[in-house]
Amino acid sequence: MQKSVIGYGSIFHKSDTAHISNISNTGFLGEHELFYAGRFAIKHVIYCILEHKAIEHIWLPEYYCPYVKNWLEQEFSAIKYYDIDPFDADAQIDWSPFSSSDLVIANNFWGLKENVLPEGERPIVIEDHSHGWLSKGCIESNADFCIASLRKTLPIPLGGIAWKPIMGNCDIPLKSLKDTSIDTEINPMLKSWDLIENAMKTKATCTNEEEKIDFLLNNSQGETLLRNTQEIVPLLKRHEDVICSNLFKDFNAYKRANLNFILKTLESSQIFKVITRDKNIPFGLLLAFKDWGLFTNFKQFLITNMIYPAELWPQNRIAQEYKFLLNIHLDFRYNEEDLEYMSNTINQWTLQQSYINTEQEL
Repeated sequence: MQKSVIGYGSIFHKSDTAHISNISNTGFLGEHELFYAGRFAIKHVIYCILEHKAIEHIWLPEYYCPYVKNWLEQEFSAIKYYDIDPFDADAQIDWSPFSSSDLVIANNFWGLKENVLPEGERPIVIEDHSHGWLSKGCIESNADFCIASLRKTLPIPLGGIAWKPIMGNCDIPLKSLKDTSIDTEINPMLKSWDLIENAMKTKATCTNEEEKIDFLLNNSQGETLLRNTQEIVPLLKRHEDVICSNLFKDFNAYKRANLNFILKTLESSQIFKVITRDKNIPFGLLLAFKDWGLFTNFKQFLITNMIYPAELWPQNRIAQEYKFLLNIHLDFRYNEEDLEYMSNTINQWTLQQSYINTEQEL
């Protein structure tokens, strides 16, 4: 594997994680179920709730993954949206629009959010920890149910989880997923897993552009299969074993150390702000922008320099001052030399923009 070919970011490569230790506090999970994706976990939890309680509206954050929005809108007709600032870690949900007959999906934005639930009569709450698996807000949650897309944190092809937090007090059970057998020839999640796993394996040994194109194509095909699958497909045992072997690995320790390193070398900017929070570990290096043109210019500059950020998320328009977010991965794949390259590249763009602004003011 050559980083001069594969660059920095994008999908995980196939990795040996045996040397990474588990976290000490694994007792926060109550009843739980594993899935191929977080969206299947959300769907399963909602149907568990509907078996025991009539729901008037299902509320999602206005700023949310567009694929999940679309996926849930295809499944449920009672979807509504509420406003919360995704780039202010201290912002709390305004619970006043909701009734006790509603269901609210609260997002642990970027692993930095600790949602405060109202006391007394309130809606059912599902917390989404997809960008904050094993974060403080995840481990200390007292929501009724929680879900997460695990493959955003764990180096696995697919994976999701639903659970009832130990600190919650909801009496609606999380039922087990029906163990239905699907022929391997038509199992879309088996095909999706194999395609993405092949992409990860190819990336791990990639040394040229042809191999790079190959793993990107395999990954894209696997993602398309996942995106187009509405049915909840039960996990195969061998896939469950892969997820379980990585489930409690302390990948966040690497993010914490790498973020601390890069923040010491990153120049301040008037164009973007770094989203972080003391005593919390963010999903990565989170850079929020006000201006779409500068956002896209910066994103393209990174890609030109072989840094592949994730836009979290496209197709969202909000009223807040900061509107657009890029995440640059700072996980266990990267050493100090890599982090210096990322920081120097970002600083180069910041300096260029400073010169441009100075020229325009003259």
